[in-house]
Amino acid sequence: MAICRGIQVLNVACGGTLVQDIPTQVAGALAHSLACPPNQSYTLAHEVWLEKDSLLSRLMRERLADADACEVNSRHHQAVKAVAPGFVVCATAPDGVIEAIEDPAQPFCLGVQWHPENFFRTGEFRPLFEGFVDAAGLDRR
Repeated sequence: MAICRGIQVLNVACGGTLVQDIPTQVAGALAHSLACPPNQSYTLAHEVWLEKDSLLSRLMRERLADADACEVNSRHHQAVKAVAPGFVVCATAPDGVIEAIEDPAQPFCLGVQWHPENFFRTGEFRPLFEGFVDAAGLDRR
């Protein structure tokens, strides 16, 4: 499970590349770096579109009532550019910026660009953490 900079490190470590500065390198880019107001754990920034039948989509299916998009927070100016070999894109922002990748050859290898942990009060992304814990438990059996 890789979050924010973690998705970038995961991708580069496995052979992928990064967009170094979204505002100057992605034409028509959304605001991907929004500060969070004081006393608030997150600010919704933009939508992400989930790829059907991806691990991410399967984990979020019930929470999203089978929708293929969700709102996320965003605090980054870099992003995955070329996806590492073996990985697939499983979510993108409306401007085409890659927001999540996964390695389908692994039981659980998922990276997201947003901060799902910031939604702890409302639980929107709890299924991601439950899936991660469940997958970790499988290795112990």
